[in-house]
Amino acid sequence: MLLVAVVDTNNVLFRLREPLRQIIDPDFLLPDKLMNRKILTDEDRQKVRSKDTYQERNDVLLSFVIQKKDASLAVPQFTGCLRDTDQDHVCNFIECDGGKQTSQLFLFLCEMYLTVILIVFCMSQF
Repeated sequence: MLLVAVVDTNNVLFRLREPLRQIIDPDFLLPDKLMNRKILTDEDRQKVRSKDTYQERNDVLLSFVIQKKDASLAVPQFTGCLRDTDQDHVCNFIECDGGKQTSQLFLFLCEMYLTVILIVFCMSQF
């Protein structure tokens, strides 16, 4: 059985807002991808682009995602856009709750490793 860490992603975005505003690249197609997925409107995208620093642009981006009425859908769309813009490291940071939780992939790999060890051990008993 695979153990999965359940994270309230919207809460995670709120709690990790400060480090996220430092590591997200808000410029390289991210606002466009968010608009294509209907997370941002064109007006929202213009508000993001109007900010002077990337930290300010990230503040606006994160605010839009966190304040979405249906954040449970907006957050996965947001992380999908991050992946589409080669920001997997940011998704990993979010999914691991800023490094506080073990990633699902790591848990899966540990489970597979233990299964192989158990099979090898059982086979050596015959």
